[in-house]
Amino acid sequence: MMSYKIGYIMILGIRKIEYIDSAYVNDYSQVIPGSSINLSSYLVSGHTLSQLPFTPETGDLQESWADDDAGQLSKVTFSASIRRNKDSYRTILQSLLGRKCVWVLTLISGVKYIIGSRQFVPKFTYSDGVSGLSSSEFSIKLENESLHGILLDSAS
Repeated sequence: MMSYKIGYIMILGIRKIEYIDSAYVNDYSQVIPGSSINLSSYLVSGHTLSQLPFTPETGDLQESWADDDAGQLSKVTFSASIRRNKDSYRTILQSLLGRKCVWVLTLISGVKYIIGSRQFVPKFTYSDGVSGLSSSEFSIKLENESLHGILLDSAS
């Protein structure tokens, strides 16, 4: 296995974080890495994205590429904070643990990044900790390894 990395780090102006169970997304895992797809055409009829509330300006997205035995492998990490002013947020976060979801991040510019697929499902985790003055927030994290990396939604 070769050990070089190609990657970038972005601090994003994210407007929206959405998700959908991967069972409701048709297969697009064989698309060319970094390409655009029309996500709405891959959603199973009658199913839509759900929105996850978050704290503006807390999103951090990292993607790196490395050679792997299977070819080039993308490693994506996304983190953000969520205000903890409602008990329902904890219920939502707990319900996402262990679920197989595809995630969509919408930037302020309207561009949509798609993280994951049916074959390459991101791992979702969250924590409830006190750090400095931000004790009223949850921290969420998505981690994903795939052969296609972050995809752009061509409809955005």
